[in-house]
Amino acid sequence: MEFGDIVLEQEQKALLVMLVEAARNVPRDQRQKFWVAQAAGGDICIHAGLPGGSANTYMGDFEILANERLLNLSYSPSGTPQFDVTPLGFAYYDYLKKQTGQPAQRVESSIKGHLSADEFQRKYSLAYKKWCEAEDLLWVSDSETQLKTIGHLCREAIQEFATALVERFQPADVDDNKAHDVNRMKSVLQLRASRLGDTERSFLDALLEYWKAVSSLVQREEHGGQREGRSLVWEDGRRVVFQTVVVMFEVDKAVVR
Repeated sequence: MEFGDIVLEQEQKALLVMLVEAARNVPRDQRQKFWVAQAAGGDICIHAGLPGGSANTYMGDFEILANERLLNLSYSPSGTPQFDVTPLGFAYYDYLKKQTGQPAQRVESSIKGHLSADEFQRKYSLAYKKWCEAEDLLWVSDSETQLKTIGHLCREAIQEFATALVERFQPADVDDNKAHDVNRMKSVLQLRASRLGDTERSFLDALLEYWKAVSSLVQREEHGGQREGRSLVWEDGRRVVFQTVVVMFEVDKAVVR
């Protein structure tokens, strides 16, 4: 199938990706239509498969996707916009993913796309800003001073990320010290685990251990690897930048289930 005649802005492609993945996040026997609540403050797309059940959107983008036959947009008797992703929409999603490169590149692109989406930036604006500063520095220099700064920025990113989750979920008896990100993340994950089955609770336990490891890694980078007595190299910077973004990606995906 040829998709060369479909012309979309990058934001509209990202929206389609979000919609397809939301549809796939709901068991087939529980599938439901997406619907859009329109208000003066903006348009909100509502669906059980979306992170948190909703996302800030723009109605015009849905209409453009529908014009390309990627959505089957209709209106309820009360005038509420509603739609499903069409088979062509699912096929175009597959095409977009394959356009991003080899399988490993597609996974990396998916992670970066999730973090650069408006919804993630809105929820974790300070964490995202700090991580972007670290990522920018990674390509500028491999000096030890820059690598320490990368560690410091990633450290601030995970602290701000944990703080945003604490403020959102308000776990009881949480550690108030922002520097104690492991304790704060433990409180959040334990609160969310109480709503999950045994298998997913085990995953959150493992995710906390992963968070601990990344937290230790960025602290090591921030202090220049002094404990091991080994100078930092560019690969150390790449590792903390990549692992920081991956752990934030996985935690965000897990806590909104």
